[in-house]
Amino acid sequence: PQPQPQPQPQPQQPGKAAENGQRCSAGLLPQRLPKPHEYFPFDLFSGKAAEGLLEPDLQNELRYVRDHCMVPPYPWGQVIYHDFLVRNVIPNVSGHLAEFGIGQGGTSVFFARLAKRHGRKFLAVDSFEGLPPPDNGKDNPYFLEGDYRPPAGGDNYDAFLRYKQAFDVEDTLYTVKAFFRDAEIPPEFDSFAFVHLDSDLYDSVYDSLVKVWPLLSHGGVIAVDDFFHHAQGPARAVSDFFRQLGSEAEPPLLFVVPTYAVLIVKGRSACLGWQENGAKKVPMMFSPRALDGNFYSFSLARKCQPFVKAVEAALSRVEEAHANAKQRGEPVEGFARARSNAESFLDFLRYPEDGARSGTDILRFLLPLEDMFDIYQGNLCGMSGVARKHIEFNI
Repeated sequence: PQPQPQPQPQPQQPGKAAENGQRCSAGLLPQRLPKPHEYFPFDLFSGKAAEGLLEPDLQNELRYVRDHCMVPPYPWGQVIYHDFLVRNVIPNVSGHLAEFGIGQGGTSVFFARLAKRHGRKFLAVDSFEGLPPPDNGKDNPYFLEGDYRPPAGGDNYDAFLRYKQAFDVEDTLYTVKAFFRDAEIPPEFDSFAFVHLDSDLYDSVYDSLVKVWPLLSHGGVIAVDDFFHHAQGPARAVSDFFRQLGSEAEPPLLFVVPTYAVLIVKGRSACLGWQENGAKKVPMMFSPRALDGNFYSFSLARKCQPFVKAVEAALSRVEEAHANAKQRGEPVEGFARARSNAESFLDFLRYPEDGARSGTDILRFLLPLEDMFDIYQGNLCGMSGVARKHIEFNI
């Protein structure tokens, strides 16, 4: 029998689907809201996005340090790390906690207080002088030598020593002032259960991994911030470090932590086991490999119910804004695109963890956050040698 002719799809005028309340793929609508705006994803990653969604004790701990944390990853990075440590790492893994690259110091104090409650010590390592020189053979043009330095006349090392005194961690928090390649880990820290690398540059992350990976207990965790960053240094450093471990080393499984980070569990590779195939053994992988060569899991974000609820609330806000704009007769395509992104992100979080996996799942995670990534690219990223002011902050 001859195949029956199929009806041809009719061309859709831009914005018509949005006007009709239908879902629209994020890349199909030609208009976007001017950035920054107050809707998804910016409201999801605001400093107060977790208010009212967390257990009171955790909410209070975050409030103590909110004014000294970068937003993002605050608050969701701290929330997801805290929950993973309390439920999985601290009860089962020996070792202390550390952060290499403390920024404004709030995250170090947050983890130091957690360490003290569980009888551990905490190590904070930073130059307090800003970034060392980037290597544009490893880092895309973005950062400058001296970024994150204190303003003229400031002393971030002294400021951090004074700042931490207010949080009852003097007997727990040890501070090392050095660039990571020169840092010497105090002998008290003979093993680690958790290390947070917030180091921005390839060499800084690689040098940190060389120092701490041998000291990381089996089942311990390294979190790498800025993994999904335009500079790409941290991502390249992670790939190169694990490749140099040798051909017998199995690739790590990277647990994605919104917005920019990945978490790596020592002893938890992307290889689930080996299957006999005649005379050969074939690895059974967690998922197909992504185009960047990595294997990703999204279970931490999916299991964080406060985060999922915050996405639901963000979707409701942009749906309301879209409806109000339509009622006023204003252009709706920008709202429709933001709404579509929120819908796609929520659908991705609700996807069953035991469902079919794809190497392109990382794109499904990143695409709805387009506004966030595009605005943080800003004027800092692009051409080498373009003059700009340094990023400075006080602790």
